[in-house]
Amino acid sequence: MMAGREQRVLEVRSTFVNAYIIHGERAVIVDAGVPGYDARILSVMERYEIKPSDISIILITHGHYDHYGSAAALKQKTGAPVAVHREDVEALRTGVNPKLIPIGLKGKIMVGMSGLLKMPEIDGMEPDILIEGDTDLAPYGLAGRIVPTPGHTRGSVSVFLEGGCAFVGDLIFGGLIRKRAPGFPYFGYDQAEIYRSMQKVLDFDPKIIYAGHGGPFTAPAVRRRFFKGS
Repeated sequence: MMAGREQRVLEVRSTFVNAYIIHGERAVIVDAGVPGYDARILSVMERYEIKPSDISIILITHGHYDHYGSAAALKQKTGAPVAVHREDVEALRTGVNPKLIPIGLKGKIMVGMSGLLKMPEIDGMEPDILIEGDTDLAPYGLAGRIVPTPGHTRGSVSVFLEGGCAFVGDLIFGGLIRKRAPGFPYFGYDQAEIYRSMQKVLDFDPKIIYAGHGGPFTAPAVRRRFFKGS
């Protein structure tokens, strides 16, 4: 176990997307939000007296623009390296989302809406760190690890902290109205893979599960929603 200061979670929320700052010996940003979200993240850092130089890594949970849109700006303003799983690196390099594969009616509606909306243009960037397997966060000042949890995208990852916090990106979605009610992501390439990754999260036995949209959730609520017979 890594000794040191208590690890606190600072939520950077909006009606559309969530990002997080985990503050331990140093600080880690989990997801960068849409373009322009850097100002919101930096404002929370300033409120809690976290200096840009305190940020050790900017972790992108998966390659969708609402999670990497401000990664380049945050890298420029903090000097911290940007990390993403190798399977999702192309989205950051090109600034273009991979094809959205809908799950259920809500997913189909969202895909239809995305075709009508003008998506923001994002300049491509080269990430500094490519994640492949489980990755210890001790070198970045946190007691925890990055764990691949594919299904929403091939390169989706989660963060598990000692103490019981999990950050799952878009593996689990909160409802549009009942934000703390866990649900399937609107998009995913493999539903069986999503279930396997959810089970991996539950095997960690988290006390609280933070998500990219809605949440947070409890492990019992996720288990009831997706594993009723277990």
